[in-house]
Amino acid sequence: MISSYSEKRGKELAMAKKMKPVCIVGPTATGKTWLSLALAERIPSLEIIYADSMAIYRYLDVGTDKPSPEERGTIPHHLVDFLDPQERWSAFQFKREAQKLTRAIFDRGNFPLIVGGTAFYLNTFLTSFAPAGVPADWRIRKTLEQLANEQLFSLLKEIDPRRAIKVGKQDRKRLVRALEIFYKTGLPPSFFQPQKGKVNSEHSLLIGIRFDKEELQAKIKKRIDRMFEQGIVEEVRLLLDRGYAESDPGLNNFTYRPVVKLIKGQSTLEETKTAIFQGTMSLVKRQNNWFKKAPIYWLESNQNREELVDQTINLIRKKGGWKK
Repeated sequence: MISSYSEKRGKELAMAKKMKPVCIVGPTATGKTWLSLALAERIPSLEIIYADSMAIYRYLDVGTDKPSPEERGTIPHHLVDFLDPQERWSAFQFKREAQKLTRAIFDRGNFPLIVGGTAFYLNTFLTSFAPAGVPADWRIRKTLEQLANEQLFSLLKEIDPRRAIKVGKQDRKRLVRALEIFYKTGLPPSFFQPQKGKVNSEHSLLIGIRFDKEELQAKIKKRIDRMFEQGIVEEVRLLLDRGYAESDPGLNNFTYRPVVKLIKGQSTLEETKTAIFQGTMSLVKRQNNWFKKAPIYWLESNQNREELVDQTINLIRKKGGWKK
């Protein structure tokens, strides 16, 4: 009996070592969450690791569209709904924790599935991407956070025009980070060239659902309407009442910042929805820039859900090394 169990366990661990990291990826609103939950119904040993820079925050539920507590109660979820909105979480923290979790899940003989659309998280996890070596300085960053995007872009353009053009005016996080590097080191951020690895299909399996631009835009608009129907204004008002500020990392983004302005009477409901839509589409553009370079198996959206799940499981078995 004991030897039979040991033999079975040994086979499970040997199989786990042959498995590639499997990721469900894609732009916002393409159905990553429902696909991961549907897979969990067919793969009982599945555990989900979230690669989402907003779903990490507690109390931010409506605007992040994270899995519900009930869903997380029946299927193991990791790196979701655990961080206070005042705290920060970097791609390198994600990589470290995701690697530890992946190893632990494999050791249990289970199937780790990475789910998310935060391309920087995914890139950092799946490649040998190395940081430039300049640690964060929260005092400098806090000062920079007080400036508008236009001011940040203007400052960066003066000290490093090449990096300013590359980052653009709308990518607030990267503008702040570039200026932080300069004020901390005295050197333009272009001086620090990160060593970027390449996502290799031999070492990982990425699967996504493809939508055309108009279809995706319509889905995003419906999702934004649903946020307001589900109470995102009340969610943000409660956070402000608890003492959280719009400059806190959890609220200082294209989804929640416009809602804060709405509550303060600085914009109308339609202006707020438009701002969220524009911010979301800017994110989608950045996501797609990375997805174009990654070896992703794209599933077409014009199929029913059962077909999409079947195709995904077949890919996981054939390309990902999972045999159960």
